[in-house]
Amino acid sequence: MASLVQSSAWQALVHHHATIRSVTMRDLFAQDPRRFDKMHLEVGPILLDYAKNRINDDTVSLLLQLARQAGVERLRDRMFAGEKINVTENRAVLHTALRAPKSAQVLVDGEDVVPHVHAVLAQMRRFSDAVRSGTWRGHTGKAITDVVNLGIGGSDLGPVMVTEALRYLQRPNLRVHFVSNVDGTHLAETLRGLHADTTLFVIASKTFTTQET
Repeated sequence: MASLVQSSAWQALVHHHATIRSVTMRDLFAQDPRRFDKMHLEVGPILLDYAKNRINDDTVSLLLQLARQAGVERLRDRMFAGEKINVTENRAVLHTALRAPKSAQVLVDGEDVVPHVHAVLAQMRRFSDAVRSGTWRGHTGKAITDVVNLGIGGSDLGPVMVTEALRYLQRPNLRVHFVSNVDGTHLAETLRGLHADTTLFVIASKTFTTQET
């Protein structure tokens, strides 16, 4: 495949940028009073408003052309089909399987992985409920008071985001800490004041080959 920046869609976007770069938001809304109606998406309670960007109908059309020339649709379909599109590790990219309902089917090497995913999700739910309720205890029989997540990149950012977003639901007797730095100082500072018999460590990794794990 030729370089993306050499494609006709990319070159068209470069030319388009030159014609739109000086246009203001005020101009765009004045030119199209229905701009917001056309440039927003709603899914349940989530609203995506992309009207307040320096784009117009031509921009959207050209971006879609670029995606098609880059093969995004084909790669998307292959990902949903469970094909091994992660060429560096020769693995399937199974983000979709983790979010798939029980009725879905995601085949990897001829096997539907969705039942396995939901079995693990149910196991995670039982375990996390037991930790929060205090029925799952440390080696001395004491309830867990602190959880330390060891992970980097996506194994840190996602859990941190969810924890911060749902902090108002957090139990006051259960604190959550995150260590994402390979520098031992971060871990040492996190462990200061924690007790081994009431601390649960979660090692988050897809490959378990990164330095911090």
